[in-house]
Amino acid sequence: MEKDYSQSVLMMCSTYGGRDFSFEDENGPVRCVECGRVFSREELMRENGALVEAAVDDMKEQILKDASKKIQSMFKKYR
Repeated sequence: MEKDYSQSVLMMCSTYGGRDFSFEDENGPVRCVECGRVFSREELMRENGALVEAAVDDMKEQILKDASKKIQSMFKKYR
């Protein structure tokens, strides 16, 4: 069974610092519940780029560790 590497990244309002957002639909604007600022999805992603990159880096590290373990295990089988 393959490991699921998907994960969620909690976005942060760059004005208030809050992490609670409301939205009308999946493609519409996003509103910070605390300060009321409205973001487009693209704007929110851009302003949270560092959080997203950190999550991607963590995921890459875990994938490499798991792949290394799997390769080592495969070699042990064929010795």
